[in-house]
Amino acid sequence: MKTKNLQQAMEEYIDRIAEIMVNELFENGSVVSGALAKSIQDDNDVVNKQDGTVAGELSMFDYGKAVDEGFRFRGTGKLPPERPIRDWIQRKRVPRPQKFKNEKSWIWAIRQNIAKKNNGRTVETKPYPFINKSFKSAEKFGTELLTIATGKDLTQELNIAFTQSAKT
Repeated sequence: MKTKNLQQAMEEYIDRIAEIMVNELFENGSVVSGALAKSIQDDNDVVNKQDGTVAGELSMFDYGKAVDEGFRFRGTGKLPPERPIRDWIQRKRVPRPQKFKNEKSWIWAIRQNIAKKNNGRTVETKPYPFINKSFKSAEKFGTELLTIATGKDLTQELNIAFTQSAKT
């Protein structure tokens, strides 16, 4: 069965879910830099799988799950990993202060400072749920949209079948 209308409806549905996710992030106060909100997007076009189902994907930065569910700190007083700090510095284009000889010594100082500041902090962050909430908010819209699109596709297929059977 051809599913042109269903594919278009699914793309619209996924876009709506992404919009709601971004709005939820801003409404629940979990936006700091806006990078997570900007990263939420429709990955590719909706595809027909071989088993006849239609699927689409949303993507976001990995830490979206940690924002949604909250996460545990690695422990107080321990050094954080180097790579996320390096990535953050590059993404934000933070210039290295002159008092550090190179980037490695600067990152080392940042890691030590974070470890020192983590002493006495709680071991879990507050969750800011937005993923399931967004899907739930878009559910009624999606159900109606997908039902209408499936009806159109089915009607077109039946019209073609009846036309072909009338010819024979």
